[in-house]
Amino acid sequence: MIVVAAMITVADGKGDEYLAHFKKLAPQVRKDPGAITYVMHRKIDDPNKFFVFEQYKDQAALKYHGETPHFKAYRQATADLVKGREVGLYQEVV
Repeated sequence: MIVVAAMITVADGKGDEYLAHFKKLAPQVRKDPGAITYVMHRKIDDPNKFFVFEQYKDQAALKYHGETPHFKAYRQATADLVKGREVGLYQEVV
């Protein structure tokens, strides 16, 4: 299993707008082959910071996710909102 941990910072005051885009994307991603978990969390003390927890069956499923039209459209739609993104890839070991 592949796990993705993404920390996303959006422009001041743009958190709700960004979240609206993610709410459209998430149900589509959850239907992608090999997608297991796709959940966003919002930082309690900073509404412009988000944490996305993703799980995929394998590397091929993660690659598929990144190439889907719905993910590409989301990235394009949110490009001006996102000010920073830190993504870590992890492999389940135990």
